[in-house]
Amino acid sequence: MWRVYSIQNVMFILHRLTGLVLLGYLVAHILAVSTALLAGGTAFTSVMKKLAGPGFMALDIALFGCVLFHAFNGLRLIMNERGWLPERSDGYAGPVAATTVAVWLCAGAVAILG
Repeated sequence: MWRVYSIQNVMFILHRLTGLVLLGYLVAHILAVSTALLAGGTAFTSVMKKLAGPGFMALDIALFGCVLFHAFNGLRLIMNERGWLPERSDGYAGPVAATTVAVWLCAGAVAILG
């Protein structure tokens, strides 16, 4: 059965998904770094070398995209709930997505090239 989703529903689902991704990253990051620290200096250096690889760089760029979307959409939600945006603010989903993609591409280019 096909369901018709409005842009608000899609933004809601993406906001929740990016929040879960950020929570998962936070837990994995704390576990990896704390375990490496407890294992000693050589283990910590080894883990940090693995985390500096190109595969993890791609994951970091994807994670930054999640951070950007979650932050910009969160600002949109705050402004909507405070009454600073019109009652029906479907028109603000496009600028949120465009700003997220633009900043994410610039940051990705800087990370890759630089």
